[in-house]
Amino acid sequence: DGSQTAIDMPKSNVLIYWTAQGTKVAARPSGTEPKIKFYLSANAPWEGDYRKTQTALLNKMDRIAEQFNLR
Repeated sequence: DGSQTAIDMPKSNVLIYWTAQGTKVAARPSGTEPKIKFYLSANAPWEGDYRKTQTALLNKMDRIAEQFNLR
């Protein structure tokens, strides 16, 4: 109906990006140091076995770290 409602939320200096595959990257300035902190979150499909799923997730995190030039 075109009505608007204010959202009462605390403000923060955080940028969050999601990829089509469900990976989340959050960036925020450090509160005590002159640097930016990055937080990565990834998901992997269930492979029917804990170790297989864990391996798939670790491989995905390795690829993300490589793309961010962290390795």
